[in-house]
Amino acid sequence: MRKNILITILAAASAFSLVACGAESTGTDAASSAPAANEATATTEGADIAQNTDSAEDHLARVKAAGKITVATEGVWAPFTYHDEKTDALVGFDVEVAKAIAEKLGVEAEFQEVAFDGGLTGVATGTFDMMANGVGVTEERKETYDFTDPYVYDHSVIVTLASNESINSFEDLNGRTTANSAGSTYESLGIANGATVSNVDTIGETMTLVLNGTVDATINSMTTAQDYINTTGTTKLRIAAVAEDATLCAIPLKKGADNDTLREAINKAIAELRADGTLTEISNKYFGADITAE
Repeated sequence: MRKNILITILAAASAFSLVACGAESTGTDAASSAPAANEATATTEGADIAQNTDSAEDHLARVKAAGKITVATEGVWAPFTYHDEKTDALVGFDVEVAKAIAEKLGVEAEFQEVAFDGGLTGVATGTFDMMANGVGVTEERKETYDFTDPYVYDHSVIVTLASNESINSFEDLNGRTTANSAGSTYESLGIANGATVSNVDTIGETMTLVLNGTVDATINSMTTAQDYINTTGTTKLRIAAVAEDATLCAIPLKKGADNDTLREAINKAIAELRADGTLTEISNKYFGADITAE
């Protein structure tokens, strides 16, 4: 529909341009002597074009017309979003939640795997419709994105070597080194506590840097840290500190009225998935606990 509107506008603009240029090239005042009826017709046509432009479809309508919603996700952050070792299929908590939301909207979820900061940038520029990747809601991000209602309540933790007894609080990170994804809330938390942060793309790389002593620690979600320790069976890492306040995770959308109905539709989907137990079921599947409620 937007394409048809654009064609109509361009055609009208082109026709007007030809008339104006033609009159100017004759060196006469033919344009000024045009009948008043023509002016009224042009005014009416212009009003119609403006009205059609104002009624252009919003983001939700475009998503439904396309039959799909593009979802940015890392694909390397288990158990939120990662690849199954046997099938290489993209799986994870956020992957299943995004699919369930898309189903509620009546469309398919089309996943695009990108680095965390690239996903956020893509949402802000309109490259992706949404992002599902355990995105924490912060005041700073609210300036750039419109967030849906939270669907994850997690806690940030510090992971260090089990032999490291010098880090037992977030304040202890001052002057130390940490590793995290660029643009993540965990990176910001490290910087806020005086740490020098190295950026890495995957949870595996993050933990490897801690294990080999390249960095002193990493800040991550409790669920991710516990999953990594349980899955690998390592005894060389420990959770050194847990943040008191919960991290609220939600879906970021490009800021603006164009996304109002899409945000409302996703919020309705989240509420329905919570009410019918789907969120709890998916959470238990990947975390062994329900992290979808306060």
